[in-house]
Amino acid sequence: MDQFDLSGTLLDAGVTEEIDKDEDYTVSRGELHVHMNGAIPASTVQDILADEATTLPDGFELERDLVWKAPSQSLADYLKPWQVLRLFPRRRQNLDRLTLAVMASLAENNVRFVELRSSVLYLTSLQKCSPAEALHRLIESTGKAAQRHEIRRGLILTVTRGDYSAVNLSTLLQAYQDLGEPKDVVGIDLAGDEEIPYPAELPSLFREAKDRFGLGITIHAGETGRVDNVRAAVELFGADRIGHGTAAGKDPELLRLLSAKGVCIEVCPISNRLTGAVPASEAHPLQQFQRYGVPFVICSDNPAIHQRGLIDDHAVAIAEGLAIGDIRQQYEVAKRYSFMEGLN
Repeated sequence: MDQFDLSGTLLDAGVTEEIDKDEDYTVSRGELHVHMNGAIPASTVQDILADEATTLPDGFELERDLVWKAPSQSLADYLKPWQVLRLFPRRRQNLDRLTLAVMASLAENNVRFVELRSSVLYLTSLQKCSPAEALHRLIESTGKAAQRHEIRRGLILTVTRGDYSAVNLSTLLQAYQDLGEPKDVVGIDLAGDEEIPYPAELPSLFREAKDRFGLGITIHAGETGRVDNVRAAVELFGADRIGHGTAAGKDPELLRLLSAKGVCIEVCPISNRLTGAVPASEAHPLQQFQRYGVPFVICSDNPAIHQRGLIDDHAVAIAEGLAIGDIRQQYEVAKRYSFMEGLN
C-alpha cells in the first residue's frame, strides 16, 4: 500500500458491494473502544457550543479542526478537537443532549452493546459538582439514552498519562465507592500521549482496582510505536485489553506473550490510519495478530471525529486483510472480551 486513501480502501476489492449484498449493515455489533467525546456528532457539538455561548480557542475553526478525514501529522495533532470537546457541557440538559446523540449514532451502526469511555472529572469543573455527582450524572444520562435506543452500555473510567494520573484515578475510584460501586462502571482505562511519564505507583493502583472491585483494565499502548508500553500494560498494569497496540505487530515475542495471556487488542482501523499509528506505507498488523493467535476486536475509537461509524471500520478491516467471515464473528468476539456481565 503506497498511499492510504480511506475512501479508496472502503471500495477496495469490492468490499462495499459484498457488504451490501450480504446485508451486513443489519448485523448486530458490539463496541469496546469508543470515547464519548469523540462520538458526539458535529451538529450536536455546534448546537451545544451555541447554547452555552462557548468561546472557542484562538485559531480554532470548527469546520476545519473538529474532524479528521486524512492522516494527521502526529497523534498530538489528531487530538486537536479536544481543545473544544472538553469545554462542554456546562449544563445538565446538554449532557443529556449529547449522550442521546451518541447513542443514536451507535444505534445507526447496529451497536447492541457498548463500553463507553469518559474521563468524567472534566464534568466536575464544568458543572461545578463533586466527582461522585459527576459520575452519577454520567451514569444516569448515558443509561437513559442507551435504554431509549435499546443498547446495553457499560462505562469505562479514563485517566490520562501525566503527573496527576495516580491522583485522578484515586479520585475516580473514591467517587465510584461513594456511589456504592455501581455495576454501570465496568472498567478503567489509561490514555494520552505515550511519551508522557506517569507516577511509579500508577500500575499498582490499576491492579488493586482490578483485584478489589473486579473492574476490567484496558490500556492505550503501542499506538505511537512504543512496543515497551504494550509490554508494560500487560506485565505492570495487568491489562485485560490493549487499546490500539499496533506497535506489537513488529515484535514476535510480544505477540506470543499477548496470545499466551489472551490479552485482546482493541483494533481501530480508521483511527490507526488517521493518527499515523499505522503509516500509509505499511500494512496494518491485523494479519500479524491473526497469525500469532492474538485475540482482537474491531472498534471505532472516535467515530464522530472521523465522520464514519463502526460499520465503516468493519469495511476497512476487510480491506486491510480480514475475511468477511472474520467480521461476522466480531459480535461474538466482542461479547467474549467485554467487561460487561450477562451478554448473550
